[in-house]
Amino acid sequence: MKQKLLLILLTVSTIGFCQKKNQNYKDQWQFPAKDSTMYVTAEQQKELYASEAEMQWFKDAKLGIFVHWGPALLKTNVLSWGRNGERPGAGKPATNGVDPEVYDNLYKKFNPVNFDAGKWMQQVKDWGAEYIVFTAKHHDGFAFFDAKNSDYTIMNTPFGRDICKELADAAHKAGVKIFWYYSQPDWHHPDCLREKHYENYLPYMKAQIKQLFTEYGKIDGVFWDHLATKYWQWDSYHVLKDMKKWQPGILSNARTGFGWPLEDRGDYDTPEQSLGPVNHHRYWEACLTMTDKWLYSPKGPIKPYETVLGMLIQVAGNGGNLLLNLGPNGKGEFVEKEAEEAYKVGEWIKKYGYTIKNTRRGIYIGGDYGASTQLGNKFYIHVLQQIANNAEATIELPQPPTKIISAKGITDGFKNHEVKNGKLILYFDKSEFDKNLDNIVELTLAENPSTFERIETWKAEPITKKDFEVSASSFIKTQNKPQAIYNIKGNVFSEGIHLKSWWEPTKDDENPHLTLEFKSPKSVKTVLLSENMRSHCVRDFVIEAKDKNGNWNSIYNGKTIGEGLRIKLNGTAIYGVRLNLLKHTKAIQITAFNVYE
Repeated sequence: MKQKLLLILLTVSTIGFCQKKNQNYKDQWQFPAKDSTMYVTAEQQKELYASEAEMQWFKDAKLGIFVHWGPALLKTNVLSWGRNGERPGAGKPATNGVDPEVYDNLYKKFNPVNFDAGKWMQQVKDWGAEYIVFTAKHHDGFAFFDAKNSDYTIMNTPFGRDICKELADAAHKAGVKIFWYYSQPDWHHPDCLREKHYENYLPYMKAQIKQLFTEYGKIDGVFWDHLATKYWQWDSYHVLKDMKKWQPGILSNARTGFGWPLEDRGDYDTPEQSLGPVNHHRYWEACLTMTDKWLYSPKGPIKPYETVLGMLIQVAGNGGNLLLNLGPNGKGEFVEKEAEEAYKVGEWIKKYGYTIKNTRRGIYIGGDYGASTQLGNKFYIHVLQQIANNAEATIELPQPPTKIISAKGITDGFKNHEVKNGKLILYFDKSEFDKNLDNIVELTLAENPSTFERIETWKAEPITKKDFEVSASSFIKTQNKPQAIYNIKGNVFSEGIHLKSWWEPTKDDENPHLTLEFKSPKSVKTVLLSENMRSHCVRDFVIEAKDKNGNWNSIYNGKTIGEGLRIKLNGTAIYGVRLNLLKHTKAIQITAFNVYE
């Protein structure tokens, strides 16, 4: 009997050891609720959704400014993730970074002497944005407000002022909407997601949330960041119920924790570092960085305004907002060059913003032409596609499902339109067309297009790798061979797909180029290019086509690539396409170089 019992104990012990050994890092941060009231039904979840009226201003806004900031910038350009320590709630452990003993004491030297909340709000408005999302507390636990239950706050820095209060006051005065970013996981608190989580950390978190959403006047929204955790671990249902009482009309993003009964968490979805989906079933907000990092990144590549505008237009045309992140420096100021590019975006919005703000996504789903928006019976076609030298400046789209009363160009260059054989054909003056980043055409329709089903304009099926040979002038690492951008399933450009593989030439490559040699002639209609979202650095490039005699001929010269640049060719059969990169500010990282028949 004793031997049998010993055998059972040994077996259980072995199973337990194996489970622990094979356990995913994130599994240790997941555990049941303290009591059954933390679990909710689908009906209870529905109580938390914002109404359409409460969502209206957000859907009208189209552009917001995200601000990641913190003492971490004194040692690293990676907020929270630059801390080498345990990461409760994360999917992976830290393997390097600033030692906690150093990181957690940086606040004692943090003194942003030039911080001016009023100036920030004026900049937000000058950039054409309607709201700001500020990191009141990130994963590292540092609080930018006068938290009553912590010493790890802005009040104990040399600066010693409640930045959240100053921002909230300035936002109210300027008429800018304000959200607090608040990370539920806290890598500084000793009890977060550990043994005394429910006894010690949860009350700590709830006290901070109550303070942030009751002591700073009107707060319009909350940006959660739950990482790999469950909603009940934060008692999200009761927290959100309270917040809706404290702040009527408050909006919440989707990062409230996994495990809810209904798929739709929060009031809108939050794709990160990608343009978001083209035909999603509900509203969304794409959060993207102005540089390669969320935090202040002094040596990072800065996105040119052309790239930011292109992303804004695509996002708005497909049912979302752009939340553009800028990281202030240690003095409390936005980086001058980043601010300059954002200001140019604002200047464009002053002139053409009415074709985007207050609109809804258009009936034409985003495609190689660009994107569309609509307001009442006004329908705006935003032509982002560029035209090769030997191609005509015409754009073909499916015929609208209702009569066109009139058509006019909002930007210079539009000549006229024609409806023929089930197609809407837009004609432009080529020289004027080429001057515009976005060629905008306004159609007045007989009926409000919002009553119609959205129309697919592009199948987005590129010529596959079996039909061409790819080569490059060089590559920096094996994983950055040109084949990398074609070998990964799903690494074909589409809004909503985060392209994670790229071709990168060596730093000493004086003539970087990427070539597709077709195994048989192809009648190419579109060339599509995209750069790594964190490295939009190309400033001059040429596209060449190979003719039947083996000659390479220049067919398009461009300045910036950015995210999802489409170039229209004339459809003549060619034998290859080459991308020559002439100027760039940082490391070249091409995620898409695809051709479509």
